[in-house]
Amino acid sequence: MNQAQIGLLIVTPLLIGVAVALHREGVMSRGGVVLASLASVAAAAWLFFTQ
Repeated sequence: MNQAQIGLLIVTPLLIGVAVALHREGVMSRGGVVLASLASVAAAAWLFFTQ
């Protein structure tokens, strides 16, 4: 596992956490949180396995 893959494993949960925090503050809708979370997981998975 290289440094880029480790970075992806660290950053992806943080992005999801920010989306959830924004939802709790009333900035994002539930659908937006779901879409942002799925997009970040899909992008991280793609980058993780193509490294």
